[in-house]
Amino acid sequence: MAVYMCLDLKSFYASVECADLGVDPFTTPLVVADASRGLGAITLAISPALKQLGVKNRCRLFEIPSTIEYMAVKPRMRRYMEVSASIYSVLLDYVAPEDIHVYSIDEYFIDVTPYSRLYKKTWRELALLFKYKVLEQTHIHATVGLGTNLFLAKVALDVLAKHAPQGIGILNEKLFKEKYGIINRLQIFGKSEVESQAGYISMA
Repeated sequence: MAVYMCLDLKSFYASVECADLGVDPFTTPLVVADASRGLGAITLAISPALKQLGVKNRCRLFEIPSTIEYMAVKPRMRRYMEVSASIYSVLLDYVAPEDIHVYSIDEYFIDVTPYSRLYKKTWRELALLFKYKVLEQTHIHATVGLGTNLFLAKVALDVLAKHAPQGIGILNEKLFKEKYGIINRLQIFGKSEVESQAGYISMA
């Protein structure tokens, strides 16, 4: 049985800034935005601590309630690319490069089919291993979706993992049908996300 992993780096830009500052993104209200542009500047990312306070990602600075104190740091794309490359290197310690598809700077699809037997671990244990190693070496938290195809791995990530205590969601065709029945992909991702994935995510 084929199994795929979708690994997402949580609040990536903000988490990188928190890691470099030596602070916890879950307790530190931080936004990645160029505050020198004024309160109309768009936030590229916010820390989980701000999300907990109801602040929305990609908002403008003036939309953050004045009652919330936060730290604003300028975006550093080169640094984010460096950390993303480091995380890719961490993954390469455990899987072959042909089994990794870099979907974006903060998200990876991995064909983990042969690795459960190789490392003598369940799929959940394998996901925990990858999460732990990424955190240990880069101080970045990850969430993981596991599925019997790429589409289900993505659904497991976006619908289940981001709300699960360990940050891991698992779906196969049977579980998907039991949980969601017949569901349009647009209900899960929205039109733009589905279109961006066209060509390599399939229900088959």
